[in-house]
Amino acid sequence: MSDSEPLTTLMAGGPMPVDEVLRIGREAAAALRDVHGELWPSAISVSSDGIGVVPSGVADRTRYGQYAAPERILGKPATPASDVFSLAAILFHALTGRPPFRGSTPAEVMLSVCADKPIELSSLRPDVPADVAALLQRALSRDIGQRPPSPSVFADLLERVAVKDNFPGKRILVADDETSLRDFYTTVAARIGVEADVVGSGRDVIAALKSRRYDIVFMDLNMPRVSGWEVLDFLRTRHELRPPLLYIVTGFAEQNISAADRELVTAVLYKPVAAEELRALVTACLKGGPVDLPSILRTTGHRILPAA
Repeated sequence: MSDSEPLTTLMAGGPMPVDEVLRIGREAAAALRDVHGELWPSAISVSSDGIGVVPSGVADRTRYGQYAAPERILGKPATPASDVFSLAAILFHALTGRPPFRGSTPAEVMLSVCADKPIELSSLRPDVPADVAALLQRALSRDIGQRPPSPSVFADLLERVAVKDNFPGKRILVADDETSLRDFYTTVAARIGVEADVVGSGRDVIAALKSRRYDIVFMDLNMPRVSGWEVLDFLRTRHELRPPLLYIVTGFAEQNISAADRELVTAVLYKPVAAEELRALVTACLKGGPVDLPSILRTTGHRILPAA
């Protein structure tokens, strides 16, 4: 990365854009696969190729104490949660132009880290979304158990707050009777930033369709009480409740869809569905316009149905 520069250089220009800080935070957290223990802005390199973290002992450590977790200041070994604290302190500084703890010298800052709560981010930067401020406040807790337990978890949480409300007013409905798959859909929807109702039976699908409009529906066919087939029968008689896009997601290879149901079903997806491909599909659908299913679902089996 020949064009890389330390984050310190970017921070010297004052508070940075929220989206850029969140991107840097996500990528830096994802790059921390081992405990670092000495994070401060000069340890994070920024380039057009992405974000890098130099190994511990390489970056200038003269001001590391301003970003050190309290347990590190007290001489205890570094843990993944210690790195979360340090990274949160760096992101706070990047957003506000100052470290999260008061003090005119590094020693005073370190004393404040061990004794005080961080400054309220919103008092310095009111335009930062409340959920971003709350996440950083949590990551800066003196109580290790209150912080995200690892940089990878922190990266995931940063991604969620970054995409929250990406599609205001949009909503998807997902139906599958397997708990693990419902959890899978919930996680994907959160990462996209779209509201999702996730249910476990065809009866719940019908109730949901009667109560609100959905932009996309993903539905299994073999569900208890009322099956997906029965939901399709219901929709054939209730045109006003039909969603614009309805994807059947099934574990049965080459699932046949009758000619009568083809006017309701957009396409058939075969389990297992790749998370990133589902994410790309939902994002493309919510943005509107034509969706090139084969280019999105490269590993997930699927079938585009002929017109009824």
